[in-house]
Formats: sequence, C-alpha cells, structure tokens
Amino acid sequence: MMMEHAMHKSLLILFCCLPALASADNRPTTPADLEQIERLQKQSDKLGFSTSGTNQYAVSKARAWLDLALDEYYETDRTGIVQDATGEAAAILDGLARDPAFDASATALPDASEKVRPDLWQQAAAMKQHADFACASPKIAELEVQLVWTGHEKWTSGWSHAEPYARIAENLAYEAQRELDACALKHAPTAPAVIERIVVEQRSLATDVLFTFNRAGVEYLAPGGKQKLDALAAELKTWKTLTHIQLVGHTDRLGSDRTNQQLSQRRSDAIKRYLLSQGITVERIEARGRGESQPIVQCHVQRSPPALIECLQPNRRVDMTIEGLHK
Repeated sequence: MMMEHAMHKSLLILFCCLPALASADNRPTTPADLEQIERLQKQSDKLGFSTSGTNQYAVSKARAWLDLALDEYYETDRTGIVQDATGEAAAILDGLARDPAFDASATALPDASEKVRPDLWQQAAAMKQHADFACASPKIAELEVQLVWTGHEKWTSGWSHAEPYARIAENLAYEAQRELDACALKHAPTAPAVIERIVVEQRSLATDVLFTFNRAGVEYLAPGGKQKLDALAAELKTWKTLTHIQLVGHTDRLGSDRTNQQLSQRRSDAIKRYLLSQGITVERIEARGRGESQPIVQCHVQRSPPALIECLQPNRRVDMTIEGLHK
C-alpha cells in the first residue's frame, strides 16, 4: 500500500513538472483563427495605404505578427503561437484605432518561443533609439517579430531548423541599418552622380517543377525544385545591386477561388523566404498571390482530366520581376 502511494506521488510530481511543450502543445487552430487573421490583414492594409503620417512601425509590426500566424496556421501548428501572434496583431491594431501614435515598441515573447540571437535583439534596440528611426521603422518591426519566429522554430524543432529563419533576421537587420545610414547622410554633400542604368528582368517559375502537388512550403520542394532556386539565388548574388524583387503567384482554374488564392500566396511567400534565407540582399521584396485570375492559356473542358491538367500547366507559375544593376 505504501509502495502504491509512493508511485502515485512520483507520477503526480512528474506530471506537474513536465516541460512547457507538453502544456503548450494542445491549442489546435480552427477556421475561426484563419477568419480573424484575414480580417486583421484587411484592417492593417487599410492603415498601410492611408496617409503618410501613419505609424508605419506599428502597422508593420502588426503585419509581421499576422504573417507569422498565417504561415504557422497552414503548418497546422498546435503550440498556440498562431493565437498568440494573432492576439499581438489585434492589440496593436486596436491601439492604433484609439491613438494613431500608439506605442508598439514592446515585443512579446509567446510561451511557444524562446529568446535567440541576443546580438540581433540588441541591434534592434539600438536602432530604435536612432535619430532617424522612422526611416527604417518597418524593417526594424519585421526584425523583432522575425526573431520571435526564429525562437519559435528553435523551441519546436531545434537550431538546425531555426537557422534559415535567423538568416532572414540577419538580412532584415542589415537592410534596416543601411536605411538608417542612408538617412543620416541625406543632407551630406554628394559627389556628382554616376548614372547607371537600372535593369528590369522578367522570369517565370513553373510551380509544378518547384513544389509537390498542392504544397507550398520550402520543405515541400520537388526533387529538382531546390536546385532551381539555389541556381536562381546564385545568379542574383552576381548582381551589383538589387533594388526590387516582385513575386506574383498564379494557379490554374481547378479548385475553388479561395483555395487557389491562398495557394498562390503561400507559394510566392515560400520563394521569398527561401531567397532571403540564402543571403539575397535586396532593398525591397514583395510576394503576392493572384490565384487563377491571370491565366496564360485557356483549355477546353472537354479534355480528359490528365490532358486538362497538362494543358493548364503554364498557368501554375510564379512570375518574378527583378530590378537592379548588373556588375
């Protein structure tokens, strides 16, 4: 009897002392979470396209939290990071509704994350004290949330999985510092400008080659997909300057409008993250999804299903516009 009591007590102590992962890994996402994320995205977009006096730091931080939440939602994360990130975005947007000068400088660290790369956290804090902070405030906001995201990946899967996320944070820190330096020098005397011709190139990436069927994350790259993106990253590194990269995802007409819109956005987002993780330095990079709205080819519905799928292949793509200076 005493032995049974001791075993019961030991099990009780063990249960009470389980690591945070056990208590956090019980918050599955629901369609209501996605609806809230999409509603908040529309709210942040409305603020982002309003007057030039918008609190860009706060709006950018809300958007970054929503990007984290949306990506982890589609990864069916159960740790609660989706709900926590959405809550952070909602708090910022509610604050901006009350006061356009709302202070969003505090960056929460959810339970399902841990603090990594203290050097980058320190750099972000220092940049927030810079006299020209407003020049780089969107990038600094993205950097802070990216560090939280990196900590989440480390918390869930270890550093080897989190390292690509840390590279994105490094790139954001670099870009933010460069923008601050540029603002500091904007009134300095300048030498006569050397005119260099900006080059704009168009590419089209076939998503059938890059991703496995109906998947979007980099972890779902098809056998030859990673090699193609590695080759693209290597080529971009040969450019003298990259000023703008735009990625626009497209799908064929098979499937619902909503599903196609989400898939096209997730694939362009995945390519954006992959390029940044490879150390591509670019002043501005955008990722958009257009679903099935901009087809290249039209195919007769009378075709057999396999023939129709093959015919529609050119529509399943990510169009890429590169702007910059060649070496």
